[in-house]
Amino acid sequence: MRTVNISDLKARLSAHIRLVRDGEEVLVCDRNEPVARIVPCDLRNHTAQERRLVARGVLTTPLRKRPLASWPKPPGNVTDEVMRQLWQEERESR
Repeated sequence: MRTVNISDLKARLSAHIRLVRDGEEVLVCDRNEPVARIVPCDLRNHTAQERRLVARGVLTTPLRKRPLASWPKPPGNVTDEVMRQLWQEERESR
């Protein structure tokens, strides 16, 4: 991670943005006190709608990819037909 003071960031913004675009994080300091961090925004695996929302500031992408959680198998062995009947009864009782 590169550290930069605000004055240097303002003077050489394009160069620092190129570093971020290449995957490096930049820590922004005000008088050597950290105040912000500029991180790369990789949107290659996102839909066009998600990219538009990120550009508008509505959506924020996660900094790290979360591992896929595997759901535990439910106990018992209820058939699909029994589950359909239960759902049907529940809907009819509303």
